[in-house]
Amino acid sequence: MSSLWTPDGERPVQRAASPAAEVEEGLSGDPLRAAAAAIGVDLDSLTEEERNQLQTELNEMMRVRREVAATPAAEMLANYLMRFFDLATIYLEGEPPAFAEAATVIEAFRSVLDGLGDRLGEHRPMLTEALGQLQMVFVQVKQGTENASPDSSAT
Repeated sequence: MSSLWTPDGERPVQRAASPAAEVEEGLSGDPLRAAAAAIGVDLDSLTEEERNQLQTELNEMMRVRREVAATPAAEMLANYLMRFFDLATIYLEGEPPAFAEAATVIEAFRSVLDGLGDRLGEHRPMLTEALGQLQMVFVQVKQGTENASPDSSAT
């Protein structure tokens, strides 16, 4: 039995066998067989070329996982928050702009930034500036849309 960390403390959880768990368990045994099972493929039914391709993909996946694990969390989170920036921009560039969607993403960005505070380290000032720019663009697009609407020109 394993446990799950929550803000209220550790909670015991019963883990059901899942494809991801099978891959993890397979890493100590035959990771290729476990990876094939996790995606519902009978390893014995694959050709040698297909097995080699699966092995190559598994090796690449494990390399990426090791690389991510070696990267500081603050750096990974800064990267994800900049994806929030991009996502909100995409919503604002739509025709018409999706203001509710953009506002949701901007609020998520702000919440993570405020919640983590100084734990974002050297990335915090850049992220704070990006959030401010995003909020300013939101307001400009909103005002531009309101000023361009036919209802606003009728007096």
